[in-house]
Amino acid sequence: MVRLVNRVSAAGTAIVVALGLVLAAIVEQRAFPVGSSHRPVAVPGPGRGSARPSSSRSEHRRKPVSPATLLNHQVQRVAVSERGPAARSEFGVRKVASPVVRLTRLDKRRTWAFGTEAIPPPRGSSAMPEASVFVARATGSTWKVALAGAPEFAALLRKAPVSVVPADERSALLRYDASVEHARDGLMLPWTAGQSWTLVPTERGLSFGGGDGRVLAATSGRLYRLCSPTPDRGLVLVVGADGTATEYYQLDQLTEVPDGGLVQRGDYLGRTSADQPCGGGAALGPLVRFGLRNADGPIAIDGLRIGGWTLHEIPGSTFAEHDGLRVEPGNPLLNFGITATPSPSPSKSGGRSPDVPPLLGPSGGLDDQT
Repeated sequence: MVRLVNRVSAAGTAIVVALGLVLAAIVEQRAFPVGSSHRPVAVPGPGRGSARPSSSRSEHRRKPVSPATLLNHQVQRVAVSERGPAARSEFGVRKVASPVVRLTRLDKRRTWAFGTEAIPPPRGSSAMPEASVFVARATGSTWKVALAGAPEFAALLRKAPVSVVPADERSALLRYDASVEHARDGLMLPWTAGQSWTLVPTERGLSFGGGDGRVLAATSGRLYRLCSPTPDRGLVLVVGADGTATEYYQLDQLTEVPDGGLVQRGDYLGRTSADQPCGGGAALGPLVRFGLRNADGPIAIDGLRIGGWTLHEIPGSTFAEHDGLRVEPGNPLLNFGITATPSPSPSKSGGRSPDVPPLLGPSGGLDDQT
């Protein structure tokens, strides 16, 4: 009987303890629901480090963004907003790719910057990248960016320190920004005078290949690189003294002349290649894509006189004419160098322009040796 009573008492005690645990769990659940940030956190003893909730804000703090990164993003936003519509029209697309930004100079205080940007053409397009130069000024935690051709560009350019935009370079960029129509005389084809290169057939613009592969400046001006993070490749922009710029794309082994440096007509710029850091169509072998532009956009080449030839652009093709001779795409084009603009009265000396190679006869036609 005593043993039976003890067993009943032990069972009763176990039941009471179990009920107590269940009731405690219910009370805790109501007081501290699942997911509550108020649940008690175990505090480790001495030597085990301090406790830190897993949802601490310090774990989610973002690393500070560098001024160069902020500038890059702001230039891209401004370029897409201001130059995007022209690029979409030129490329025939509804949406453009992110502009490629190249920072040329940044002052020591990181408050002024100068550089270039280019919106890449889509794959399969023979269009030239939509390119521009910019000047920027830091205002607090943001940058005020002005592209050439924008109303704010000239004002910011004049205020920029000489460490960012030297005085002589500033005057050239102000003429480029003005986007005034010029005669554009004095242009030669972008290779050695007296040498023939092939006029490469493309849907738009001018492309040349062959010869010795050395691409030369068609006019004098200030040189700028675009697209590539390295100085030996990329799109080359030469801003001429009259504000007109010539463009050279698909080059490598670029000249060592620094950005903003002066090049003379006929100076070496780079070599033809299949390199396209600014995007574009399938490379048709080593060549150079050539064009003219001002701050507002590309300049039509139809009717342009360059290297002794008058260029004509028709839908889907370009051809050249000289004294009744017509050169279609796929055929060689002789670079006559620089031919002077005809004057109403011929020169009494009957001499030729010093820039015209001996292959150009006195009458202006081709010699027999060509």
